[in-house]
Amino acid sequence: MGRRGKKEVSQTINSLISLIDFGILTALDINAEIFKHSIEMCKRYSLLPNDALIAATCRFYGIRRIATFDDDFRRVKFLKVVEV
Repeated sequence: MGRRGKKEVSQTINSLISLIDFGILTALDINAEIFKHSIEMCKRYSLLPNDALIAATCRFYGIRRIATFDDDFRRVKFLKVVEV
């Protein structure tokens, strides 16, 4: 990763921290139940493990819409991908 890439990553991290500090962004906890459901999501929707964990977390917390550039989430029947 070049210098420009490191700077952009640092700026993004700082922006996320600011959103957390202002109470705009919340980090959700992941538990054993979510992890177990993520394995099911891998199989059912042919998702990579990280994507399956995101989908299982959404299901657990009742999140129905997700903003993403990852088209794989369109296969998840209970999620609606929000165009950004």
